[in-house]
Amino acid sequence: MTSDSAAPGTTEPTTMKAAVLTGRRTIAHQDADAPEPGPGELLVRVAASGICGSDLAAYRGTHPYKRAPAVLGHEFSGTVVALGAGTDGFAVGDQVCSAAFSHCDACAECLRGAPHLCTRKLNLSHLDWTGSFAELLVLRPNMAHRLPPGLHPVAGALVEPLSIGLHAVRLVGEGAGRRVLVLGSGTIGLSCLVAARQLGHAAVACVDVGPEKGRLALRMGADAYADAREGDPVPAALEALGGPADVVVIAAGYPGVTDQALRAVRPGGDIVIVSYFEDRHPVDLNTLVGREVTVHGSALSTPRDFTEVIDLLATGALDVLPMVTHHFPLADAGPALRLMDRADVPTGKIMLHVTTDQDEFANGWGQ
Repeated sequence: MTSDSAAPGTTEPTTMKAAVLTGRRTIAHQDADAPEPGPGELLVRVAASGICGSDLAAYRGTHPYKRAPAVLGHEFSGTVVALGAGTDGFAVGDQVCSAAFSHCDACAECLRGAPHLCTRKLNLSHLDWTGSFAELLVLRPNMAHRLPPGLHPVAGALVEPLSIGLHAVRLVGEGAGRRVLVLGSGTIGLSCLVAARQLGHAAVACVDVGPEKGRLALRMGADAYADAREGDPVPAALEALGGPADVVVIAAGYPGVTDQALRAVRPGGDIVIVSYFEDRHPVDLNTLVGREVTVHGSALSTPRDFTEVIDLLATGALDVLPMVTHHFPLADAGPALRLMDRADVPTGKIMLHVTTDQDEFANGWGQ
């Protein structure tokens, strides 16, 4: 159920519920003015929204630019409910997901086909742009992507992180039988695991902390999992892979992760860094140079990545719903973030159910 109401003679809502970051580790579920679509914009009713690590950073007060007051959230699916004047390519009733940003379409990076590196991008949850922890939000067409009818809304909300994993792993090319080690088995790490499988890599091992993370990684297709609680995970992971990794993906920014990556990768191999770090991170450059390792920084994803993930979901080639381990209604966004903030409780993706019943999400869409 939603709380919005429409002005007389209109169909567009005037109020909505939103989970607002009001201060450090403080979320308020409250009424807010509903946004209105401007020319060339879409008004979207949010169905489901995942909680990202960047949302947690903003909640903790450590995000580089997202600050209270703000409505967080950018991993979501929803339905277009209104269109601004001059909007082409979308219609009311379309099911959509979105990138976390709108690119400018005019800077040098956009013009060379790299909109994810746009130097003038505008981001959800920044500069008063409402994110997806709300019943309604406004999108620009260049960030929105149509979903196939009937796709589970939770799967639609996972498209954005899955596209980031695909973009990261694609930087090293097709699999061609290579061995991959993924350091970090959170949502982005699991998305990289899924991408490595889709791109034809021969074997994939994952590293994280605790058996719960291992069960999730194995369920999502990992050949092996090494638990960092049981000591140095690198030897166990490489034994499972059958030798040094051709590719190491850094999907978590914990202390010592680059040292682990350099010990695990073969000479002449590739390291892909898709995680961000809260502080400057030391790197053993002598080892990197001496072993001729190539390091790739991976930022966000492209429209092509979105399209390919959506196509895979549409054909049933991906079963991604097991990535979600916890379900909360929007009103409990505060408790959901408190859970994610706890180091002693392992979680997969935490999903907020914004305008659709939580049990309907958890038990199966349209069944």
